[in-house]
Amino acid sequence: MEEQIPGADEVMDEVMPSELEWQRLVRRYPIASITIAAIGGYVLGRNRGEEIVAALSNHAADLVSGQVNHVLGRHIL
Repeated sequence: MEEQIPGADEVMDEVMPSELEWQRLVRRYPIASITIAAIGGYVLGRNRGEEIVAALSNHAADLVSGQVNHVLGRHIL
């Protein structure tokens, strides 16, 4: 069974309080939303960039090896 990667909607629904309607806020204040997301991404990247890149690289390698194994029909990688 293929692993489903959550989208931004699912992640935001998990981390934000349920009473906060973040989709409505993003539609109403798009520039402020983009600015806050950019600042948050910058801060997160500065503080945890190496760990994030390592996790994404490992995940990508797992996906590629899974696809290679699937195409070849046996577990090689």
